[in-house]
Amino acid sequence: MRDLLPNPYLLALGITLLAYGLISGLKFILTTRIARFIGRDQNQWDDIVVFGAEKTTPGFMIATALFIGMNFLKSSLSLRHYGDRLYFIIAMWQVAIWSHHFLELWIKKAIRTKVQRNSAASSSIGLIQLLARMSLFSMLFLFTLSNLGVQITTIIAGLGVGGIAVALALQRILGDLFSSLSIVLDRPFVVGDFIAVDQFLGEVEKIGLKTTRIRSLSGEQIIFSNSDLLAARIRNFKRMQERRVAFVLNLPLRTETAKIRAAVSLITGIIRLKKVVRFERSHFMRIGTTVELETVYWVLGDDYDLHMDIQQDILYDIKTAFEGEEISFAFPAHTVQVLPTEVFVRAVPASSGEMSKNAHGTIVS
Repeated sequence: MRDLLPNPYLLALGITLLAYGLISGLKFILTTRIARFIGRDQNQWDDIVVFGAEKTTPGFMIATALFIGMNFLKSSLSLRHYGDRLYFIIAMWQVAIWSHHFLELWIKKAIRTKVQRNSAASSSIGLIQLLARMSLFSMLFLFTLSNLGVQITTIIAGLGVGGIAVALALQRILGDLFSSLSIVLDRPFVVGDFIAVDQFLGEVEKIGLKTTRIRSLSGEQIIFSNSDLLAARIRNFKRMQERRVAFVLNLPLRTETAKIRAAVSLITGIIRLKKVVRFERSHFMRIGTTVELETVYWVLGDDYDLHMDIQQDILYDIKTAFEGEEISFAFPAHTVQVLPTEVFVRAVPASSGEMSKNAHGTIVS
């Protein structure tokens, strides 16, 4: 009866080959046949299953088939123990591959959603992607060591002490790194925004892990460290909804009061007729060396070219209207006051032909 039983090694080999064939066939069906129907319905679980099958490695498939076959082989406990550990390491490596690709897929979908809402808002996804990968692989690595019987508390404590030393040595770099993370999460600006930092103006080109690069109006690239950038006061012109414009016109002091009133009325009427403009006020502001008229209005938009076009049209119309009413602008003038000089004559005793002179060079004897 015992002779009728198959050889256990042959049985284990046969089951291993059968298991590998079934796993390979299942992968082939998922990645070829069923993949054709993916995307025709709203269910996303089938997409996940097919995507996971595509990212399954041959090494994991072979290890799984061997693990199934070894269960039918009466081997020693030590061999089964080391075999289980080896298979667990291979399985965790496959889980890491699946997690990595699923994370990539999720981030790509997140980027597409960001681009649909705001084309410039997805500029700093790379930093989040890097941090997510580091966190994922760190957790998987520690989980693997823990299941293999390694005391990870000591490792974590050692990493904590080492992390403090590294943080002190790389304090400046880590400061820029966390500043970059603050920029990503808080988003005071994104790529494409036009910002002003102190006396520097330009468009944001790239937000990196350590530096942010801005293209200035004159064409050169200005590079800021992220920590210095967040410590400065930043003006973001891209997020302007309206643009306030204030200007002053100067009339001569001799201008009649009636013409000053007419000038204010003309300015008010001209600006109120303009489109994409909200008039605020126009006043006879001050009497100084000239008569000063201050006007304030709002351009309903953030486009600088639109603001300049509207301001140009307003100034053209004001000059034309003033010429029709014979209202002249004040010439820029400076008053120079010349103080009279005093003439001092100092009497010097004349002796043996000595002469003296006054302040104008006249000889006094």
